Amino acid sequence: MLFIKELVLSISIINLIDIGLIAFLFYFVAMWFKGTRSFQILVTLIGTGIFYFLATKLGLILTSLLFQYVWAAIIIVLVIVFQPEIRQMLDRASPIRHWRNRQYQSADSGVVDEIVSAVTELARLRTGALLVFQRLDGLDHLIVKGKELDSALSTELLQAIFQKNSPLHDGAALIYRDRIKAAACILPLSRDEDLSSKYGTRHRAALGICERTDAICVVVSEERGEVSLVEGSEITHFKQRSEFRAAIEKRLSNHKSNEGGEPSHDWGAIIWSNWRLKLLALTTSIFIWFLIVGPQRSEIGISVPIQYTNLPASMEIVGPWMDRIDVRAKGSASGLENLNPGSVRAVVDLGKVVPGLNFFRLTPNSLQVPPGITISQIRPSDLQLNVDAASVKVFKVVPTIVGALPDRTKIVVSPSDVKIRASQGDLKKLTSVTTDPVNISELALKQKIKVPVVVKPEGLRIDSIEPIQVTVIFETENP
Repeated sequence: MLFIKELVLSISIINLIDIGLIAFLFYFVAMWFKGTRSFQILVTLIGTGIFYFLATKLGLILTSLLFQYVWAAIIIVLVIVFQPEIRQMLDRASPIRHWRNRQYQSADSGVVDEIVSAVTELARLRTGALLVFQRLDGLDHLIVKGKELDSALSTELLQAIFQKNSPLHDGAALIYRDRIKAAACILPLSRDEDLSSKYGTRHRAALGICERTDAICVVVSEERGEVSLVEGSEITHFKQRSEFRAAIEKRLSNHKSNEGGEPSHDWGAIIWSNWRLKLLALTTSIFIWFLIVGPQRSEIGISVPIQYTNLPASMEIVGPWMDRIDVRAKGSASGLENLNPGSVRAVVDLGKVVPGLNFFRLTPNSLQVPPGITISQIRPSDLQLNVDAASVKVFKVVPTIVGALPDRTKIVVSPSDVKIRASQGDLKKLTSVTTDPVNISELALKQKIKVPVVVKPEGLRIDSIEPIQVTVIFETENP
């Protein structure tokens, strides 16, 4: 009981928000893929991920290593297999979609009457028909348009399109607001393998487009003269004209508000609808949170590097400075086990330093740590850096010669000067610029030797020397 009490008390409000957001994400993805073949693939991949985690924890080295390399290929497969679903899912979650929903224009009663009259007459004559009503989601990437019409919607035109002798009857009519955009359109078929055999190609095509978008379809059965409304993965049949009219009017309107114009929310229905899937998403989120993040119960001490950033080009750090600090990191046992030397570091911003001694206070916000890890202690938490203004000065290079120079010969250095960039204090201490020792015998044989530049006294902090090497040339003087 004490362990459970400590466990519950260790979870903060931020942790609960974290769990809730992940649960919502899981539920959103599961609802999107639910009832499709992709959902089965998604479940298989999740099972594979759980198996990989267990293999890692149980120390199955070969299995873990194999899955580690396979995961890169699995990610590519995910993008390829779920490309249409990912695109549609991102479109559904886009804020632009909600803005478009505010701009959505409801179909007026006259348009609804034209639709109802046409469908009723087609059903009476047992003339097969398929109407697709585009709402917020775009359909161009899913359907193949047959004949572009862009005509005003009317009962007569719909009846003419679906006459058995019409060249446009074989396919779907695409309707957007009060216009028939195209006829003889080809739709993707449903991916539901359990669909009843009584439904023909029209119903499967209607389900195919409605499963992937928010469009609705009206199907008139040629065999039974039956009128069906398809939305999502549901098929609703109508026998009464009034019932069909009410249903089509409701779905072609901006269904965000009720008759009084105020938002209508049945919170009970929202909470309890798909409650099993919601419970599964919440349970999965809690499990993964405890697995990856977990309550902050473990703590270790580590030494982390300090990264100094944004030092102005005109400044230089002079004197000694600290390059590491000791910290205490808290987190779950698994999270602390996965820490590596480069995953935690302290960042000190030098963008506002001034010449002289500068002081910095390190806080947990100054450290970059992986998710789920917090810093409880920093030693030392105060840093000081001595900064001096940097400048560039030109110095003449005097080579270091070993041996006696023959008569009527001279030594030439090319280039004769170098530019040295360092702090002003170090530039003042610089007494000479020379080279590595040059042996006269070797120089006389080779005529010229490239050697590094050397500054004296040694130990000065030099930012740059340009060039870092010079050429020492042996020349004979003219008599």
